[in-house]
Amino acid sequence: MSEGKIFVGRKAELEQFKEVLKNPKGQAVLVVGQAGMGKTWLVNKMAEIAENHPELKCGWVRYEITPTDSVDSTMALMMDNAFEAAQVVEGSFDGTTRRLEQWKSLLNVINIGDLVMSLKRDLAKNTREQYLERLRLISKRMPKNGRAIFVIDPEKYMQEKCDQSWAIVVKELPNKIKFIFAQRPEDVLVESETFGALDNVSHIPEERLDILEEESVDELINKRVAGLKYTVTEVREVLSRYKGHPYSLQGSLDLLKAGSKLDKLPRDPMGIAAAQWKELSKRGKEAIRLFKASAILEVGVPNEVVESVSELDTDTLQSVLSDNYLSGLLREEGEGKRIYHAILADYIVEQIGEAEKKEYHSQAVEVYRGKLEKAKKEQIQPDALAVVRLPEHVLIAEGEYSFVVSFVTECTEALFILGLLDVAMNFSERGLKICGRHSIMSCPILTNIGLIHIQKGDWEKAEFILHNSLEIIKEKEWDEGRSTVYTNLGVLYRKQGNLEMAEDMHRKSIAISQKIGMEEKGGDYSGLGSVYQMRGELKKAERMYLKALAIEKKFGLIGKVAIDLGNLGGNYALQGNLKKAEEMLLEALEIDQRMGRVEGIANHLGNLASVYSRRGNFEKAEEFRRKALQIDESLGRQAEVSVHYGNLGTIYFLKKDLDKAEKMYLKSLEISEFSGMLETTANQYSNLGDIYYKRGDNDKARQYWEKAVELYKRIGIPHMVETVQGLIEGIEN
Repeated sequence: MSEGKIFVGRKAELEQFKEVLKNPKGQAVLVVGQAGMGKTWLVNKMAEIAENHPELKCGWVRYEITPTDSVDSTMALMMDNAFEAAQVVEGSFDGTTRRLEQWKSLLNVINIGDLVMSLKRDLAKNTREQYLERLRLISKRMPKNGRAIFVIDPEKYMQEKCDQSWAIVVKELPNKIKFIFAQRPEDVLVESETFGALDNVSHIPEERLDILEEESVDELINKRVAGLKYTVTEVREVLSRYKGHPYSLQGSLDLLKAGSKLDKLPRDPMGIAAAQWKELSKRGKEAIRLFKASAILEVGVPNEVVESVSELDTDTLQSVLSDNYLSGLLREEGEGKRIYHAILADYIVEQIGEAEKKEYHSQAVEVYRGKLEKAKKEQIQPDALAVVRLPEHVLIAEGEYSFVVSFVTECTEALFILGLLDVAMNFSERGLKICGRHSIMSCPILTNIGLIHIQKGDWEKAEFILHNSLEIIKEKEWDEGRSTVYTNLGVLYRKQGNLEMAEDMHRKSIAISQKIGMEEKGGDYSGLGSVYQMRGELKKAERMYLKALAIEKKFGLIGKVAIDLGNLGGNYALQGNLKKAEEMLLEALEIDQRMGRVEGIANHLGNLASVYSRRGNFEKAEEFRRKALQIDESLGRQAEVSVHYGNLGTIYFLKKDLDKAEKMYLKSLEISEFSGMLETTANQYSNLGDIYYKRGDNDKARQYWEKAVELYKRIGIPHMVETVQGLIEGIEN
């Protein structure tokens, strides 16, 4: 927003906000008003007041979100920005965004200490509870007079049905945390009964943000008339036609400052955007291209993207932005600058013909597609902005069918690598609406949805969706798709502890792959390796992992190479070859860190923790295990979270801290029983039996060991049945 847009009025609203700030209770504030009523203007002033409060130590961060941003992706971005800002050395903000400066300022209000690693999320999707844990941590570290303020300002409106998730977050806000939501009257939080029923939500003002009072209009004109060739009286008389409409008043004063004539200002308050467009068009074709490109891009993007889409070189772009009027029509948001108001952006889009729109969108497609292809070729982390925005531009440039193809073939893998599963789900649901649930294109989409549910531990839903996809695939006689679904069902059944079904699925997939010549598919051998490893057949598992690794290396599938190396590392650790295990796991970790594949990072850290635990280095084992736990909690991988708690319990057990061990085992058991994870549940029954035996409570030990034996028999893990049965017999003898 231009520095010339001086704030005036809204005194009652600001007094209300000061009262909210005084109250340490966690609260949300709704600022409701029609487009152009100055919501952003007001919430920014609220943030300024907080930052300069004479008694309170406040920090604030502002987020502008689009209709495609889910609650989870917004919270995930906040987590990422917090961690990034915590790494920035004071005074070295060159190349960082305004948002990171805001975060750094906020973090300075609290005692960061070891908080830095607790904020780390590695670009993965964040669950609500994980996010709330971060807020609780920030709240705990803040002084009594500290406040953290988060401004959520929708670019137009929020995603449908997001009110339930925001209501859960706001209801649980810890002390000293304040959220400010800017909303249009028809927006989702305003109309939500659930959100409206919360007792920690305030409306500022109590109704809707209205026009500026006459006194405030006079104040604004008096402050901004300096330097104009018109008197205050002349300007006031003409601007009275806008009846206190903030957008029109500020826009008209900007126009006058830029050289527009007073008698040429539009009569209609909503005509200001047209006048702004006319004025900037006078600046030449470069200015026109810049603002058309910015309107099409919608969100704040780096200059390199703006340059490519507008076809302006760096020098030309800087020359255009040296014009104070033009630079005042942009504001920094996210990763770069965007048009300062949706009213102007919408008007500019309306001025672009359909053919020209496609041209701009095609340019954006080329830029983002190039970024993803470069990342894949160089085997580095995908660009998060590119993967989220590419399908949106493909939709306009190439049509609905291409949107689906782009999401499925170009973006799915990158979204999973980055852990942006909520974005993948959003695209999936939109894709299903386009292609229909029973078309051949719906199959890979349904498979992706199934994988997302597997990640979240919602196995019943995952199984239903995967079988639904399988029925369609069989009907369409698509062998490649059938093989993929069998692979994913194998993963699902293995996680559930149904090893017989898991093996059957992987073998069916292999048979199809061999039949149609899919030589590059090594994932099923990895899956079989995991099945054999769970049964205690370590050498057999090793052979499968090596077979998978050879396939992935042959076809240069470096991401899958990391998976196989990780599996082999875990296998060698179980075999007692700790040196070889560590070498492979560190190699796998390096690959996945380079590629940004957070799921793999968590797996390798967990396996390395097991290596260090077996060496007796419990301090390092706990450090790595907790890092893995943190990532998997942020990803919502409940199966892995349960395993991590169980392994932490074992670390404490080996350290002879039975109370801590019991606490971890019980926490793991609670998750595994709820999620239906039979093997992990059996493991925790066995571990708890060990705890109670150590304490001399043989009856309780026997009770838990017997439960473990029953489950191991059910799953089909004979070596564990024999081991635990031996413990029971030891008591009896």
